[in-house]
Amino acid sequence: MKKVVDIAHDILKNINIENGIYADFTCGNGYDTCFLASLEKVQKVYAFDIQKEALQQSIQAVSELGYYDKCRFILDGHEHLDQYITEPLAGAIFNFGYLPHGDENVTTLLHTSRIAVQKALKQLQKHGMLILVIYPGHDEGKKESCYFSEWVKTLDSHYYSCMGIRMENKKESPYLLVIEKLRNQ
Repeated sequence: MKKVVDIAHDILKNINIENGIYADFTCGNGYDTCFLASLEKVQKVYAFDIQKEALQQSIQAVSELGYYDKCRFILDGHEHLDQYITEPLAGAIFNFGYLPHGDENVTTLLHTSRIAVQKALKQLQKHGMLILVIYPGHDEGKKESCYFSEWVKTLDSHYYSCMGIRMENKKESPYLLVIEKLRNQ
């Protein structure tokens, strides 16, 4: 079976919006940023992280693949996305948690993640998709999991389609919440 991040990439790859603007709101080591930048249909990728080390690793990874010119790297919290992104988003991903092989005490936080996700949802264009990769295996991840799993259920089905993808027999395993914008409000 595929890992949840690979499933997220499959979903992002199948968004049918040419020359789209995409965002990786938690760029970490650059895995999602590199994937998005590699797609021909992607015009630009915004990559956010609060850790300079993470941003430097992402810049190096993207540069080695030759996609640096497609990316805009932002050393700031994703909750400030509206200060940097003015274009409608075709797709975006939040890979919550902490930097792999980094300081596990530096994690995404529910209070900033909630703000960022709500702003990102407003930035989505029609048929754009927002993917949340949730990691309930640590304290802050449990909070994000509880909140976002309930929050997506409150989104008006006339405007959004929401889907969850998870391993039902593995407690606290990572899972996806996928939101597609059906129409503008």
